[in-house]
Amino acid sequence: MKFSAKKVAEKGQGTWIVTIDGKEWEEAVKKGKNKAAASIEIPGFRKGKAPKEKIEQYLTPVKYLNAAVQSIMEKAWAFARDQKSDIEPFTSPVPTPVKISEKECELHFIFDLKPEIKIGEYKGLKDKELVKEEVKVTKEELDKAIDQYRERFVMEKIKEDGAKIAKGDAVTFDFEGFIDGEAFKGGKGLDFKLTIGSGQMIPGFEDQMIGKTLGESSINVVFPEDYTPDLKGKSAEFKLNVKEIKERILPSKDDELVKDLNLPGITTFKELEDSLKKQIIDQKSTQSKNIFVNKVIDMIREGSKIEIPKSAINKEIDTLYREFEAKVQAQKLTMKDYKKQTGLTDEDIRNELFDDAKKRIESYLITDQVRNTEKFEVSKEEIEAKYENLAKTFGVETDFIKNSLLPEPQIKEEIIREKIVDFLYSNNG
Repeated sequence: MKFSAKKVAEKGQGTWIVTIDGKEWEEAVKKGKNKAAASIEIPGFRKGKAPKEKIEQYLTPVKYLNAAVQSIMEKAWAFARDQKSDIEPFTSPVPTPVKISEKECELHFIFDLKPEIKIGEYKGLKDKELVKEEVKVTKEELDKAIDQYRERFVMEKIKEDGAKIAKGDAVTFDFEGFIDGEAFKGGKGLDFKLTIGSGQMIPGFEDQMIGKTLGESSINVVFPEDYTPDLKGKSAEFKLNVKEIKERILPSKDDELVKDLNLPGITTFKELEDSLKKQIIDQKSTQSKNIFVNKVIDMIREGSKIEIPKSAINKEIDTLYREFEAKVQAQKLTMKDYKKQTGLTDEDIRNELFDDAKKRIESYLITDQVRNTEKFEVSKEEIEAKYENLAKTFGVETDFIKNSLLPEPQIKEEIIREKIVDFLYSNNG
């Protein structure tokens, strides 16, 4: 194989060119002929079982040369990657056969070039928005975390007739929703089980169930503005038929609970509280730090010059569109239904995603520039510590994470991303 590379600056594109000829291409053509011959269907014969002379009548150069290209594509791509060209792809290269004959094949791997970027100041930035908040754990947050463990051993006791629904009760009921007296799609449920106060239903639904008893009743709610397009902001009446009310009895917050949990390294309730406090602080610190750093990146973006090819933005829009589609489907809607309800077209949605796509690429380029300038290093000790921490968090063996979940290069990249965030957090505000 032979390799060369070129760039078309005015288009913001680059090409890796791989030429396959000689014996290597002869072998690929031979494989292509065999593969194409095996797939040919000739009337009166089973696929690939016709006489050789019959198959050759149907075996055109287009068929077997295309099969030859497919058979060698992956090898050609690996060869191109190994050449360590100065012209590097920013987006995934698109393979394009340019010349194909019995003697040689020329493949072009076409990609967007990494955009030119002139980064602004990324250290010493000051702004009223750049505030490093002190992270604390509230009693409510700690109680919620402890209750998640207590839920493992919850007991349920049926309440007597006449008993009223209270917060924390498990209620089984039928319901049906109406808007302007008309039942609406998806607003009906039978033998639905709900823990009152869990926040599973829309705001106001569970609160209005408190105090009700067995039998029929109704409540009135307003769908939130961030609900599905056909229901958001609308008032609805739900008719209920409460069938069963159970008191949920959680175990006490004591050392006996900890014994039942059997958590590694934790033997007392005080140790459980301390462990959960640390977890909550770590989570809130990470979240607070990420919010701060995102503001820093926004400020860096304002002082930077970044030219991104439209093709790269379009590819990122494709990714965001798929993410958006998944969110729509999570609300039990198809994109066709969503577009019908909102009146939006594919083009409208893609136009709305343009700024987010551009911002995501710019953020990546900025952090990549910081990484290359500051030259962050990752030691073996840091990698091992990361593995051990993950193993402890998930309660599995370190070797399992190494061999089955996260290979070392992936862990290394994760540590570098953390170092970039820590650097931007520490050197600004």
